[in-house]
This record gives sequence, C-alpha cells and structure tokens, in this order.
Amino acid sequence: MLLLNPSEVWFSFLDVETTGLDPAGGDRVCEIAIIKTLNGDIVDQFVTLINPGITIPPSAVSIHGITDSMVQKAPFFRQVATEVLDFLKDSVIVAHNAAFDLEFLDAELRNLKLTLPENKVIDTLGIARRYYSFPSNSLGEIAKTIGILTDCEHRALADVTTTKGVLEYFLAELARRGIRLKRLKDVLKLQGKAVELKASNELVLPGEIEEALREKGKLRIKYLSAYKEETSTRVIEPFDISVSKSSTYIHAYCHLRKERCTFRLDRILDIKTIRD
Repeated sequence: MLLLNPSEVWFSFLDVETTGLDPAGGDRVCEIAIIKTLNGDIVDQFVTLINPGITIPPSAVSIHGITDSMVQKAPFFRQVATEVLDFLKDSVIVAHNAAFDLEFLDAELRNLKLTLPENKVIDTLGIARRYYSFPSNSLGEIAKTIGILTDCEHRALADVTTTKGVLEYFLAELARRGIRLKRLKDVLKLQGKAVELKASNELVLPGEIEEALREKGKLRIKYLSAYKEETSTRVIEPFDISVSKSSTYIHAYCHLRKERCTFRLDRILDIKTIRD
C-alpha cells in the first residue's frame, strides 16, 4: 500500500522493451506495459508487443527474448499511441531508470508529431542511488536483494510489476526511518531532482534509410497509402529527404511505379535493407 495522503493519486508504472539503447540512433520500442494503480491497488493495465518496423538485433533478443516473429503481427506504435497517452493521462509515471523509458516514448511520439505529456515522474533508480547501497542498481538485483520474487525479468509487464513492488518497499522502509512521506511532493523529492530527458530537435531517421541514402542502396518497405488506407510492398532507392512542419518525407525511385515518388516517413510501416 502506498503511504500517501490524499489517496486519490493515480500511478502509472511504465516499462518499454526496445531494439537497442539509442532512440536518437533509430532504435525503437518493441513492447510496452503500463499498470495503473490507486491507493496501491492495480486498477487497470495496458500491455502489448509493438512491431518496431525494423529487425530486432540478436543483442536485444538476448536481453528480453522478443524476436521478429513475435512482433510480426503486433500493432505498430502509431496504432496504439493515442491509447498510451490516454492511459497515462492525469497520473504520476513511475519507472526504473525513467529517463530511458521516457526518451524512447518521446521519440516514438515525436515521429507521429505527438507530444510526451508533462506528468510528474518518480524514478526508483534515483531513489535507490540516494538512499541505498545495493550490489547493483539494476531492477532485478534490487528486487532480489529486498526479497521480491521476479518472473520473466526484462519483459515489460514483469518489470512494471517489479517496479511497483520496489517503490512500495522503498516508501515503507524510508517511512520507518522517519522520512516524511505523506504527500506526493515528499515522494518526488526522494529522487533528488526531476527526471530530465535529453533535448533533441534533430531529425532522426531509421538506420536503414540513413544507410540507403549514404550508400545509394535499395530498401523493401511496407507503405500505408494516405488515400485508401491500404498497404503495399515496394522496392525503393532513397535519394533525398525533406521536412515540413507536420511530416518528414523520403524522396525515392520506386520500382513498383517505375518513377520518382515521395513517401511520408510515418506511413512507412516496415523497412528491410536489400543486399546485392
């Protein structure tokens, strides 16, 4: 039970699994989980695999076990973005190493010209670093040290469930030390400073597109038509990009139409490099 007064504080425990470590370098979300709680009780949850539109490298699969075949029929982020934003609305976001999860979420939303909500954020990693000396500050090691059983570590739902248990342990244990935790602002102060995201207004292109532009290579893409909302598979050779206030466009020679065409980046649902 979270020791807060008033009790009408909604918490959204958030975790994302990703194709890598660098959203600015083109890595994408491949799973997201959020559990919403009120007064310590789980009220609702949102969990889904996400098709990242790129190949999940072996280094990432070795961590979370999510493979290309698992996400093949999963929704793309653009299909769940509104639901994610609605789920987070009017709640305090809680995550372990919150900057990591929020930077990926921010990158996915910016690709859709959407904005990360300005929720208050609690980072259990920040609390761990300030008040404890664990052998490691990884979520799994903290849980093991304080006696929280974990299941399927490094999958999003398991990690948010563990994060909830870790935060509740911290609040109860710190309260026993005599630290005042009656109001939300008291809990927010525990991490020392507000969670800060890396500011980035740079245009971020998927790595496959950047490589094709650089090497004059070919790509196989799945593209969602803006007119009939139908998808088609095309082989393209990108040669330029342009940016408007609302969208990023890829200019390429299209082998399907046998002419130069323009493709809106957020409507490219899948990208594969064609190796000669």
